[in-house]
Amino acid sequence: MKKLVENKQVILLLYIVAMVAGYFAFRLLYGVSDNFPFSQELLLVFLGAIATILITALLLNQQTELELRKEGQVLLLDQKSTTYMALIEHIGEIVEKGRLDPEGVAELRVLNHKLAMIGSADVIGQFSNVLKQLDDASEDQKITDSEQARIMQAVAVLTYHMRRDLLGRIEGEDGAQVLHKIVSNSNDLED
Repeated sequence: MKKLVENKQVILLLYIVAMVAGYFAFRLLYGVSDNFPFSQELLLVFLGAIATILITALLLNQQTELELRKEGQVLLLDQKSTTYMALIEHIGEIVEKGRLDPEGVAELRVLNHKLAMIGSADVIGQFSNVLKQLDDASEDQKITDSEQARIMQAVAVLTYHMRRDLLGRIEGEDGAQVLHKIVSNSNDLED
């Protein structure tokens, strides 16, 4: 029964049937009250009240639906932002320590699963590149300066994709130019 009520076509059909039946019922009542103008006015007031109630209910239902969707988007955006910042900070800590210890790997796994739940395809794909750089750098148990630079450059590209996922495409902004600026800022800090 719940699925039947959720189906918008069924609800639309029920509205149409109710409106047609209501039209004929009120037409009959209006015709019967033809000799009594006061009765006709009361009937028209009643019809106006019913129409107002139905329209108000429809508008409130749609407004509630939009507010719930907006609230869900805000919560998702907050969760994405929190996860993205935690990921960047954790990778920064690994690079700062110069090694990848078992606790760091465990935290990366957790962040990877969080990212899989909420991240866009571009962010997940670029995170794979960061993981590859981390894996290559940690083979000898020590992350060298050049490996740190490669990891942070991969994080810079990841940051660009995170930014696009959080903010969307900003009108009038050249994505390639922004990516270049983010990577060059990262490179400037490495020099």
